[in-house]
Formats: sequence, structure tokens, C-alpha cells
Amino acid sequence: MKTSKFRTMRQEMLADPVFRAEVAREKALMAEIDLATARQASGMTQEAVAAGMGKSQENVSRIERQRDVRVSTLAQFIQAQGGQLEINAVFSGKRVSLMRAEGAAPKTARQRA
Repeated sequence: MKTSKFRTMRQEMLADPVFRAEVAREKALMAEIDLATARQASGMTQEAVAAGMGKSQENVSRIERQRDVRVSTLAQFIQAQGGQLEINAVFSGKRVSLMRAEGAAPKTARQRA
């Protein structure tokens, strides 16, 4: 029952041209994030970033290939390279800082649970 309700809702959303345009816009934005290039610019290997994040090299490779990365994961990725993630919104030329992740250590397995 829930599955058919979900399908109907999904079909209705996809039929909405405004919704489809928003999804396309978000996909285009996410496609612009190139984490591998950022890592290479930092001069670090996937193994080094993985060690800084407390993850495996395979996980870092997966993160770099993902089209939709969580902000917390992105912040950890950048911080493992000695950088900081800043997210800003710009309204009529006025910049508003939405997030600034500085020096936060990656969560341990216990903190994630």
C-alpha cells in the first residue's frame, strides 16, 4: 500500500515542471563539485585524506565520485586536508555566512553511533 502511494506521489512531483527544473538545477550544482581536483590541488593522496578522516582509501574514492555529498562529509574531507569549508549565500551582493566549519575533528565511531 505504501509503495503505490509513494509511486503516485513521485509521479505527481515529476509531472510538475517547476519541480523537475529544481531537481535539474540541484543536479547541475552538485555536478560542479569536483572533490578529486580539490584534493589534488592540496597535494594529498586519497590515502592521506582517508587517514585524516578516519576512513579507508576506498571510502574517500567513493566520496570523490558521489554526486550528492552531505555537508558534514564535505567538511570532514576539506578539514582532513588542512582546509576549512565555508558556505555563503549572496543576496543582492550581500554575503551571508551560513556555515563555517573550523578545526572540527572528524567524529569517532562512538560519536557517530
